[in-house]
Order: sequence, then structure tokens, then C-alpha cells
Amino acid sequence: MPEVPTPPAGPPFLRTPRSRRAFLGGTVALAAAGTAVAVGTATQYSGSSRAPAAPDPSPQATAGVIAPAPIDDPKRRAAHLLRRAGFGGTLAEIEAFATLSREAAADSLLNYETVDNSALDARLATRNFDVTNHTEAVRWWLTRMAYSARPLEERMTLFWHGLLTSQVSKVEYSRRMVEQNGLFRALALGRCDDLIQAVSKNPAMMFYLDTVESSKAHPNENFARELMELFTLGVGNYSEQDVRESARAFTGWRYTNPKPSGDKEADRKARQLWDPEFYVVAAAHDALPKTFLGRTGPFGGEEIIAIIMDEPATGRFLTGRLFKAFANAAPTPDMADHLAGVWNTTGHQIKAVLREILISDDFYSETSYRASVRNPIEFLVGAVRGLQLETDFAGADRALATMGQLPFEPPNVAGWPGGPAWMSTGTFFARINFLDQFLFPRGKPLPIPALASAASADTAVDTALACLVDDNMPDGSVAVIREAVAASADPSRRVALAAQLVLASPEFQLI
Repeated sequence: MPEVPTPPAGPPFLRTPRSRRAFLGGTVALAAAGTAVAVGTATQYSGSSRAPAAPDPSPQATAGVIAPAPIDDPKRRAAHLLRRAGFGGTLAEIEAFATLSREAAADSLLNYETVDNSALDARLATRNFDVTNHTEAVRWWLTRMAYSARPLEERMTLFWHGLLTSQVSKVEYSRRMVEQNGLFRALALGRCDDLIQAVSKNPAMMFYLDTVESSKAHPNENFARELMELFTLGVGNYSEQDVRESARAFTGWRYTNPKPSGDKEADRKARQLWDPEFYVVAAAHDALPKTFLGRTGPFGGEEIIAIIMDEPATGRFLTGRLFKAFANAAPTPDMADHLAGVWNTTGHQIKAVLREILISDDFYSETSYRASVRNPIEFLVGAVRGLQLETDFAGADRALATMGQLPFEPPNVAGWPGGPAWMSTGTFFARINFLDQFLFPRGKPLPIPALASAASADTAVDTALACLVDDNMPDGSVAVIREAVAASADPSRRVALAAQLVLASPEFQLI
């Protein structure tokens, strides 16, 4: 990802009054869409033959009397699935998935352990990223997301990173964060109990939420509180006494570190490379009985987590978080009941719950279609995957930070707020400026493999619209893009400009 100074007058396509008016108008529309998304209403772009009809806004429809309109077009359904369960697809992938049933399409993504990922492994081996450096760790993960043959594996890893949060700025060692990232990847679709138990003993989490400092003389409540409030039960399903009692159960938890040498910098490097192991300091652990969520016993941390995972509120909370991440703002009461039932009957299997979401009418409805705002990672990786771009992601950490989402560094333990947070004028124009630098490094157009065969300006625009926004854009906006692209005499510049303008559109910002 070459780095060049941002042009002082803004990206070239914003330098003409007509283009500036068109895209500033798009920004207003995008902000309106973000507001609608924030309150759980899917906003559709209408008023053209390209855009689908908006959902029925009548009280009967919103009250659930009338079912949400389904996504009828097979290619739109396929593109929707590939965006939500991955980061977007190429035209070939969209066309292939359009021929599959809901079940077959979902299973092809969910059963990713059967998919050969050796091409990604070879790419990573060639790049040889130094993950002890945060910038390199970001490039490593972006490379995985952009070039994996198992997109849902990386999508789930990102989901858990945003829910079971840690921050590299506090953990200090980026390799600890990469290890946690690997834990999320390995357990992403398994039994949720196993994931929560494992992350509770993960060094990055233990350091981030201060378990490593907790002793029976001074129990630290940070992990116990966030475990219930943000990770499992949700607010209102536990008491302050439950927090205090459970904090006692996690006392004495530690992980190994290398013996200090006396050289501060050498010791820091040794800790970065060290493979820590979990253990319990018996003298620091409170082994006395605790009363927690109505049960009493000499519980340790593992028993506390087991009790939490058996609580009905935990199933409702986590299946709701999955539904929001993959479908829309909130499940209907019937869908919430159904997902809770799957959670219970499968022994809390994440894969089973997610499959029910991905094959449901709720998922394949206009209510879910483009009902969420792309976060910056989805924006960047979606562009690379959809256009089949080649990049090493140099400088991506700074670009993503400017857009508001730096991997391994969520703003706090609650993770990235999402929704309207991605929709400010500043963060939106950060995306536009990024596209100018990325697609025109040092002023020269980047090759766009997905559009390479376009024989004309119109063909380049048509192909970009098809692979990036499902051909779903108002005619007026398409006309502005066509005019801007046709004005360029250089074929390679026309192709890059077509990609740039569609990626900068309000439609591409919704997922």
C-alpha cells in the first residue's frame, strides 16, 4: 500500500464543483442511513431501476404483522451473504453462490476447515511479518482477511476481537495479541463455553483486565465485571454482590514469564518472545465458599464461568450479538426464541447458531440488506477482495487509525461502538482520501484486476457496480460516475477512477 501525501485540494474527483456537490450530497445521504441503522431501521436507496424497493414502512409491517420483503434476486442474495459472512466476493464468487441453496451456501462458508488455505500460508511465509511489532501484526492480519480462502474464519476472528476485547497499548506486547487472535480463530465456531474458558486464561486478557494482579487479599473486580456485563450475561442479569463474589474466584491466576536478566530492554524482548503458561498461585487464591448467582460453593474461576454459561440470559445475550453482527439490529421475539433454543439443544455450539442465522428469512430480507455500516476494516478488506487487488498493506495501520478502527486497539473494553461512529464527516472523508492515495499511488493508477478486461469507460463502471454494490445505485449517481470516468483519456486511469468512485459511494459504505 504505497504512501503519498494527501493532495491539499482533496482527491481529484472532488475538485470539480459538480463532483463535489454530488459526493457531499452522498455524504448527507450516508449520514441519514447511519442514523437509520442506529435505530434498527434498514435504509434502502430507491428512486431508480437499479435500487430495490424500500421495505414497507407501515405500522402493520413494523409491528411484525407483515413479514419483511425478501431479497429476490439470487445475485443480490449471494453478494449479501458474502459481505456478511466474509468481506465481500468477486464477481465469479457471487455468480457461483447465486446458484446455491441457502443451506449449501451457508455450509460452504461454515465448513471452512475443509477448504485448502495453503495459498494464504505461502503468502504469509513469503512476507514473513514480524508480529512482535504492532504495525507488522496489523499487516499480517489484514493479509489474512484479504487473501484467505476461508473468509468466515477471519470474519469470526474479527467478531470475537470486538467482543472479547484486549488492547495492545495496555498489553504492551503485540505478540500476545496475535496469540489471542489465534485463539479466537481456533475456537471461533466451536462450543462457546470452551472459548470463554480459554480466553479467561489468555495472557493478553489476564493482563488487560488485571487478573494477574488479583489476590485473595485484594481481589480485582475488572475481569469478573466485564465477563458478565460485556462478554456473557449483559447488564441487569447479575448483582454487585455477584461481581464481588466471582472476583474472589479468579484470585491467584497468573502466567509464566522468563527470569529477569537485569537488562531492561533484553527482558522486554524476552517477554515478547516468551510462550507463557497459565498457573494458579495457591497462596494468592481465595478457596473459601462463594455465593454466586444463587449458588454456593468453593468456586474457582472455571466454575464461575460454567455457571454463567448455563444461565438463560447468556444464551440470549450471545445469540443476540451474533444476530446483530450478521443480520440486523435485533432479532424478532420469535427469532430470539429460536436461536436460544438452538443454543440450548446444541450445548452452546456457535456454528449451529450462526447457521440458523445465515439460512433464515430474517437474514435474507430487505430489513437486513445493507442494514449495517461497513467498519473501516470491512471497507478496506472489502475493496481488496472485491477488486482482487494486490497489496502488502504498508501504511494500513495509519490509514485505519484515521478512519477510526485500528486492529488490536479497540477504544475500550466495550469495543468499537460502530454504527453512527463510522459515519462522521471526518471519518467518511478519511476513507475518500485513503482511496485517492491507495488507488493512485504517486499519482499513477493502481492496476485493478477485477476491471482489467473492461473495454470501455461504461464497461469499467458497470463491472465495478456489479462486484462492489450489487448494481444497486440510483441512476443519478451512476450518471455522475459515468461522466467522470469517461472524461479520462487514459484507459488505466479510467479503470482506477471507476473503482474509486464506486468505493467512495454511499452505497458501498453499507454492508
